[in-house]
Amino acid sequence: MTVQASTPAEASAGLASMLAPVSVETFFADYYEKRPLHLTGRSVAERYPGFPDIEGFEHLLWSQEEKLRRVLRVNRQGSYFALPHPSQGKSLFRWSVDRLVDGCTLILNGMDTMSVPVARVARAIEAEFGGKVAANGFLTPADQQGFLAHFDTHDVFILQLEGGKRWPLFDQRLELPIDRQIHLIDQASVGEPTAVFDLEPGDLLYVPRGLVHGPHTLEGHSLHLTMGFRPMRWVDYLAAMVQIAAEQDPAFRSSILQHDGEAFEALLAEKTAVFAKIAGKARPRKLAMERLMENFGAQLRPLPGDHIKVATRAGEIDAGTSVLRRPECPCHIYETGDAVRIQFPGIGLATEEDLQPGCIEAPLVAGGALRWIARSQAPFCARDLPEPLALDARVELIRRLARDGLLTLCPPG
Repeated sequence: MTVQASTPAEASAGLASMLAPVSVETFFADYYEKRPLHLTGRSVAERYPGFPDIEGFEHLLWSQEEKLRRVLRVNRQGSYFALPHPSQGKSLFRWSVDRLVDGCTLILNGMDTMSVPVARVARAIEAEFGGKVAANGFLTPADQQGFLAHFDTHDVFILQLEGGKRWPLFDQRLELPIDRQIHLIDQASVGEPTAVFDLEPGDLLYVPRGLVHGPHTLEGHSLHLTMGFRPMRWVDYLAAMVQIAAEQDPAFRSSILQHDGEAFEALLAEKTAVFAKIAGKARPRKLAMERLMENFGAQLRPLPGDHIKVATRAGEIDAGTSVLRRPECPCHIYETGDAVRIQFPGIGLATEEDLQPGCIEAPLVAGGALRWIARSQAPFCARDLPEPLALDARVELIRRLARDGLLTLCPPG
């Protein structure tokens, strides 16, 4: 079984645009998981084209009225405000405006599902780091603080869209913390900040997970967007390996009857040795990575862009029809047994009821063509795909991938 992920170059290009003038290579070498990065000198239109300002944020609040109970949070000085019950007869939109006037921060979660420009930047980050992005908007009135000093268990890009905000950064309480390590901070123990960044519209701030911060506004309102993400980590990979070991050896599925003592230590040493033997084999290691990539891919939604037009015309595609792999559509390819599978956003979303991510399965003979498509960044047609897949089979493969959203049609001429 082999695993192939597509388009690291495209992901880097999207991230490079946001990080400029710092290169992606410099970011990973000098800042990522190490220290904060503050970028200035570009306008919102240059760094975040199409992103909402405060007026746009208000429009989103109004247009999302029916789902505000799921996506809106209201906070002041670290305390959340309960949303009013529908029986009170108050529009949530107007209620949220009232709370803003009272000094509260309005938090609109999931803005990547409300704004296409936001979704495209989120997808670039997702493709680069292999983790789902939570894109949340924060509107804070003048001279207020939504959250007291705290740290996050995810890395964050802060995108300043309107107004200004001061970001004092304090000591690193935990290095690269996981969710179980989150805790409230005794505010008296925070001390003086080790760095202070004043963000203006168009600025970007990267804050590594675990770094304590307590942002607040000064003289005016502030709107910023956080792009929070959890990358694929070693703890995730090893947890997937343990699951695979349990599937392959019933010794890991037996119950623990003794919780301590010499017998427990002996059994633990025995099972640790068996796990090391399983983890030393190539197939379980690749299967663990495949599981992680499948679970990640199943969380991604397709981005809009001619899906209806392409799907309804997919049957007209012939050997000379020019198509293009959607650049915002990362895909993963796996070989398993006598088949090859390709997964990309929209082909199957994992839910609590169905934990098996969707994919398209094809005979192994189609593997070369699928890998060629996954690497492609320019228009192509069925004749360009490699053999041994027959031409009519190549045409059918392109039709299927166009209908399901991986490929789009190129304009004629």
